[in-house]
Amino acid sequence: MFVTRSADRVSLRAKLMLRNIDPDGDWIVAHCGATAASRRYPPEHYVEALRQLGNRAGQVILTGNEAEQAMTQQIAQQCADRVPCFDLAGTLTLGEFACLLEDASLLLSNNTGPVHIAAAVGTPVVDLYALTNPQHTPWMVPHRVLFHDVPCKYCYRSVCPQAHHNCLRLVAPETVCEAVTGLLADTRPRPQMRAVV
Repeated sequence: MFVTRSADRVSLRAKLMLRNIDPDGDWIVAHCGATAASRRYPPEHYVEALRQLGNRAGQVILTGNEAEQAMTQQIAQQCADRVPCFDLAGTLTLGEFACLLEDASLLLSNNTGPVHIAAAVGTPVVDLYALTNPQHTPWMVPHRVLFHDVPCKYCYRSVCPQAHHNCLRLVAPETVCEAVTGLLADTRPRPQMRAVV
């Protein structure tokens, strides 16, 4: 369990409004990065999946760290004509990020830290799950775990030893889009921005 704080929600709301993001609207969070290269779904696949999704999930908020800003900016630019997409990579504190996830309808992410924060605050997860390590999947929240089965699974490597990344690269963007829309349909509407106390 991760307990969010009112002060973080106040500062998050200000940051959302500054970027013309409706803090009372519907959104999903897409976290497209990961520390380990072997756990990254290709950015161009994220673009295609989000373009197929269109506005069916509401606003899409991209997150990541400062080192991932070039990637998230490119994804946002390539989706701009089809998706209400906003880039917040490198701009949020941990507390603000947890509030963003808590108020999201869903998190779409590589299997990395934000998946576990989302699970801790009760947010449904679509997890692009590289088969490098069989232990870590989202628990206790509605979720979809997407991967392509490969003979080299469970390699425990940070860089794909086969150099093909097939356990993620072969997950079709259509499959990601279907998982997001299906999970949103299966989960009750989530409350949006919590009232500030």
